[in-house]
Amino acid sequence: MIKLIATDMDGTLLTTDKRMPEDILCVVRALKERGTAFVIASGRQYASLRRDLAELLDDVIFIAENGALIVQNDRQLHIDPLPEHTLTDILTAAKDLNGVYAVVCRAGCALVSADAPESFVSSVKMYYESTQVVPDLFAACKGLDDVCKIAFCSMGNAATNALPPLERALGDRLAVILSGQDWVDVMKKGVHKGSAMRMLQSIRSVSPEACMAFGDYLNDYELLESVGESYAMENALPELKQIAKHIAPSNDDNGVMRVIKAHFHL
Repeated sequence: MIKLIATDMDGTLLTTDKRMPEDILCVVRALKERGTAFVIASGRQYASLRRDLAELLDDVIFIAENGALIVQNDRQLHIDPLPEHTLTDILTAAKDLNGVYAVVCRAGCALVSADAPESFVSSVKMYYESTQVVPDLFAACKGLDDVCKIAFCSMGNAATNALPPLERALGDRLAVILSGQDWVDVMKKGVHKGSAMRMLQSIRSVSPEACMAFGDYLNDYELLESVGESYAMENALPELKQIAKHIAPSNDDNGVMRVIKAHFHL
């Protein structure tokens, strides 16, 4: 029997226009009554997930920051941060890249530079509920031991403008992940949604075969590998479809909920 179900948010659980399934609360609570835990696995900040999913706070587990942070009932279950000595190297690698801006993602808040364009800072504040604008990111990172990742934004062309130079500079020591059209995340190697899912499996004494997961993008790759019943969305990247056991209907066709309700006869 499936005991853990994890789903990505953007492009997977949410529709293209960012709407949540209307039936999610009923489905999650029905699963909970049957002893199956529902997990939101996202690259987003926990504070933002907490804001946007307030009605689910008591009923789900959150994997945030692409796997570096696990939270349940506002209690931190696990954190796997970047070593403090790597933070300067990461910021330096992107310092001279045109149109690339950093977000230092701490467990409790996001740090952005006051030198970044106002439009970028405003956009970050929309997606990161807890944001602090600092005069100097390099100085602000000194002594920090709770940086889950550093995310770099390159509007519309992260795959060509940010990913290659960051991989060349950092890829031998750190994980450099394309997490969306606009975003590249730099994290500790071996830390991803899949590692967080395996940690949850250990915490709850659940085998991978008793787990289900849904995703659409490359930062969901290891998540799908960590479970027995893996679903790539119909709208997923081809690389993800190749390793998934199943294909779910698209995010705009309520694919996650449809698969779960069919599996559990809800």
